[in-house]
Amino acid sequence: MAFDLGHQSDNDRLIHELRNKINKFEIILQAYFELMQDKGISEEMLNAKIDEILAREVKGEYGGRRKKCPKCGKPVQESYSTPLRGRCVMCGIEVMFYPFEAKEEPEAPAERDPLDDLGF
Repeated sequence: MAFDLGHQSDNDRLIHELRNKINKFEIILQAYFELMQDKGISEEMLNAKIDEILAREVKGEYGGRRKKCPKCGKPVQESYSTPLRGRCVMCGIEVMFYPFEAKEEPEAPAERDPLDDLGF
């Protein structure tokens, strides 16, 4: 099976262009956020507006970020089908992934006994 190397380089170029655009948008959004804070708009106000918009059932391609569940501490992944949200598979609560919250560093998996979660 032969690969079309010309096609691959076009894809690489497009990926590079998309990454550059995303980087620019991240800088612009950060600037907007800081200007809003300077004008007295708090992070809580921004998060409330995000919640309001999400209540309108916004759909799209999102997901992939991870953080600890605030209730049980287990890892939760942002949903790919519902923006800025995830559900803990252990305790079932919905977890929000707000855009300007501090990013958590991934932890190295700790060695543990797999029977610990069985309640014995």
